Amino acid sequence: MDDTSRASVAFGAGATLAASEVLANFKFPAVELTDTEHTEWKDVLFDSIITEYDARRLYWHMERRHTQHFSVLVDILNPWLRDEIDHAHGFALIYASYSGIPFSQVALEVEIRKADFGIVDPILCDLFKLLIMLAYDEIITTHVYHRSIPLYDKFRSRELSIWIRKLKKDEVTHFFSFIQRAKELFPQRAPELPAILAEILDIDFGKDKYTGTFVLDHNAPDFPISKLEIENMIIPAIVKKFNE
Repeated sequence: MDDTSRASVAFGAGATLAASEVLANFKFPAVELTDTEHTEWKDVLFDSIITEYDARRLYWHMERRHTQHFSVLVDILNPWLRDEIDHAHGFALIYASYSGIPFSQVALEVEIRKADFGIVDPILCDLFKLLIMLAYDEIITTHVYHRSIPLYDKFRSRELSIWIRKLKKDEVTHFFSFIQRAKELFPQRAPELPAILAEILDIDFGKDKYTGTFVLDHNAPDFPISKLEIENMIIPAIVKKFNE
């Protein structure tokens, strides 16, 4: 078993072949970058692994601590987790090729981090809020990947161009899934939606640091979408979609 195959076990790569198919034998294209650009891309790619990888931490936390809600949502959480595992695996392949760090070492660095769900547990205790928080997170990520398409295309790599578009499609699919389930289970709670989204936004941008929760990881100086954009563009779009 080679280095990549051995470490793939840690990423659950067998759950889906999509990343393995898109990025089979992937080698990062030779490009000329400044030292600053090289460091920025290294940080972006590693952060992308983390934010996708931590979906499993949230899944396991819900399964252990919020069993009643988990049992209601497992049919939509499983496809979501499958895709997030695949995304983490794909980004790890890209990052390893870009950085020259062995895939197994990348897997280790991602795995040994600790998570603290204290900041989001009040949201997780309410099934409606949980669904809205997941939808909020997925649609923001959709916008991030959409904006990233021209940046990935500049590398002139067919694999990278396919990959970033696959991610956008997956994220928006899960946004629709979470919104639809919220509408089915809680149509009477539509009037609460603006206040709930305001609460989620405050938690998202009020915390000091990201704690491995998968969700609410947008309060960073280099995050490509501002709080104002989320408040004025994305949150109204969530409310509109719920009320359609």
